[in-house]
Amino acid sequence: MNNNLVKPADLKSLVSLPEYIASVVSMDSKGFFSCLNPNHPDKHPSMCVDRNHPQYVHCFSATCQASYDLFDCWALINDGVTETRKNSTGKEKPVYNFNAVASEIADHYGYTLIGDPANNLPEPPLPEPEPEPAQTSTNFRDQLEAWHANLNQTDYLQKRGITQTTAEIFNLGYSPLTNSIIIPYGQDGYYVQRALNPIEKHDRYRFPIGQVRVYNAEALKECKTVFIVEGQFDALSIMQESGVGAVATSASQTQLIVKTLQKFKEQDPTINPTIILSMDNDRAGQKANRALQRDLEAHGFTCYVNPVNGDYKDANEFLVKDREGFRQKLQHVINQPDNWLDKYYADIKQRHDYPDNIPTGFKNLDDELDGGLQPKLYVLGAVSSLGKTTFALNVADNLAKQGRHVFFFSMESSKREVTDKLLSRASCLSNGHKWTQLQVSRGAWLNNAEDKEKFDGLFKAFSRYQRFLHIYDNRVKASQVKDLVNGWLDNHPDEKKPLVVVDYLQILQVEQDNVTDKAKVTDSVSVLSELTKQAEVPVLVISSLNRASYWQDVSFESFKESGEIEYSADVMLGLEFAHREEYITVQKNGHVELNKEKFDQRKQEVLDGLKWSF
Repeated sequence: MNNNLVKPADLKSLVSLPEYIASVVSMDSKGFFSCLNPNHPDKHPSMCVDRNHPQYVHCFSATCQASYDLFDCWALINDGVTETRKNSTGKEKPVYNFNAVASEIADHYGYTLIGDPANNLPEPPLPEPEPEPAQTSTNFRDQLEAWHANLNQTDYLQKRGITQTTAEIFNLGYSPLTNSIIIPYGQDGYYVQRALNPIEKHDRYRFPIGQVRVYNAEALKECKTVFIVEGQFDALSIMQESGVGAVATSASQTQLIVKTLQKFKEQDPTINPTIILSMDNDRAGQKANRALQRDLEAHGFTCYVNPVNGDYKDANEFLVKDREGFRQKLQHVINQPDNWLDKYYADIKQRHDYPDNIPTGFKNLDDELDGGLQPKLYVLGAVSSLGKTTFALNVADNLAKQGRHVFFFSMESSKREVTDKLLSRASCLSNGHKWTQLQVSRGAWLNNAEDKEKFDGLFKAFSRYQRFLHIYDNRVKASQVKDLVNGWLDNHPDEKKPLVVVDYLQILQVEQDNVTDKAKVTDSVSVLSELTKQAEVPVLVISSLNRASYWQDVSFESFKESGEIEYSADVMLGLEFAHREEYITVQKNGHVELNKEKFDQRKQEVLDGLKWSF
């Protein structure tokens, strides 16, 4: 007798579904994996083996609730089945050739089928809790009323500080079948279920399948003041305690706010609400506030980052812990959306307790700058080949050694050449051998073992802080510099503010075509100035001087014909040789005579000594 002869129904008991699933899908620590339902874009793994019925896997998403047996799973995973159809119990089941799938499973596990593959295969049991019935536009309003009537079966809203009046205004409800609060987004069938006893934290909120929406989006066109928050209960808390508008979106979906506002603006050009950004009081929320503020302002909308959360994670937690304190804070934010005076006072205290000056490493310069660089736009000008880039690299190197990040945009020299300069400088500052930039690049230190040992030590020391030097050697626009730095700040809110160096201004890519050279420079300076104010970082920009000023003292006039630098820069620095009277003679007619031999000698002396005069 062949013990491998089996009926198709026997495969479900002979083949362990949990073991099969574990061998073909990626599970989290709790055994959950992405739902197999082809109609369910499962962003958070919500399917697992049904603990009560291990011959089935079940999706615990309130909007899916799919249950599949061994045959269903095999067809979906191995045969690429995507078509589904409702069975007699109203469940969505995959459509496939059962005979073929049963044969595939039998062959895989070494069994031979007998009998009719379709006989006596039971339907999967209905899991607990049962899903809500599918909603249509005709019965959704009735269902909302039924859910709303169930609110007396739970005290969850009271625990969240939400009043009965608010629940009635926003038609909140409760589903005993799924033990969840129902938050409708309107009357068209779109709603969110907030599970009261979720299996996992990420299962708390269940959204319908389809396009993600902004909660209470209509407030963006109906209210003069609108808060942007992360949670629906945060929005409800703000509206309940203030009467102003509030909408909710996730920290990763802030573009929905921009798109929604643009849509409303197209319908009514007069729409321009005062938008107050108050995402959660965590790193993701801070990042979302910054990014959304930039996006909204770029599209011409009025917005402020002014969190109403106080010392709490979000608005609803503030309401629950201190209702009166929340009301006062909320009213204060509404009255002063830009929070200017509070920020002004706090900034003074912050600078007093934690000075924001960044020492450059050059004492005479730091003394002139009241302790170092501050969140301002600095423009450094000098004649050609005087050492502007070298000086800027020295500052960058000094700051990197202090653990300060530096973004160095080098548009004349490659990253390799910049690194050669930095290592050459390091050798000059050490007590060992001094290598020029060319000697570093050509490997002159490889000529003998002693030199190699010294250079390797130098290289190792440089490697310890090199990660703080971000060198970019491609030509970019000023706006790209701004976006890159802002993006880094979004992802590193706890880091010290970096220094930004642009080498150099006149060869930045243009912001817009078909403008004069002077306008190109003006546009770039304007964008970089905006970066210093928006991100509160110091920006050091290297600039050329006009030809007429090459042999004169550096002054405001030296920057003329190079755009409106003198009007946009906060601080202008001039780099020039000391003791120029030794090699320059100015005639009565203004003509300059240069003793080139003395000039070259003095130039080399100054550069060798790394001495600059300001």
